[in-house]
Amino acid sequence: MRNFIDINNLYPEYLESDNYMIFKRILLKEDMEFWEGVGKMHKDKVIVGKEYLFLCHKGLKKTMMSNHESETITNQKFIDSAKGDVLIFGLGLGLIVFPLLKEIGINRITIVELDKGLIDMVSPIIRFQDSSRIVKIINGNCFSWETQEKFDTIYFDIWETIDEKAYMEMEILEKRYQKNLNQGGWIDSWCSELNKLN
Repeated sequence: MRNFIDINNLYPEYLESDNYMIFKRILLKEDMEFWEGVGKMHKDKVIVGKEYLFLCHKGLKKTMMSNHESETITNQKFIDSAKGDVLIFGLGLGLIVFPLLKEIGINRITIVELDKGLIDMVSPIIRFQDSSRIVKIINGNCFSWETQEKFDTIYFDIWETIDEKAYMEMEILEKRYQKNLNQGGWIDSWCSELNKLN
């Protein structure tokens, strides 16, 4: 099993783009009352009083992701399965990228992210940690981006919450990029297993 790394110390206290803010904050007991989305499944693993990193959408006024335990638990399957040439849709905080940077068996990591401002904020932090220069970040939309390249691992991590629309999009995306998957490769989406439980 691969381990996530603490990314708090990789980020400054605050970053901002046109659409997003990234900041550090100690989780308060009151925050737990407003817990939403997939994370509520692992609410008992999150530590009140611990400092976490948050990525918030300014327009929607909501947290898109954090580095709290619900994120690491729900992405563990990906970091354990990643191999060879990796394609990730969705940049976020780079939480799932950092554990792979020094892994033997990871040749290259291509990340496709829709928001240019988020790329401008997060890519310098990833590049600073990417001593082997295996990461390439592309500004693109996963529903229209095209490539002829093949990958051993393809992962979709573009949703802040999981609902019926997200499950439909997972199916669409996995079918769309099946042609880019090497034989014996692995393709999946964040929290796809929840659909199998319903």
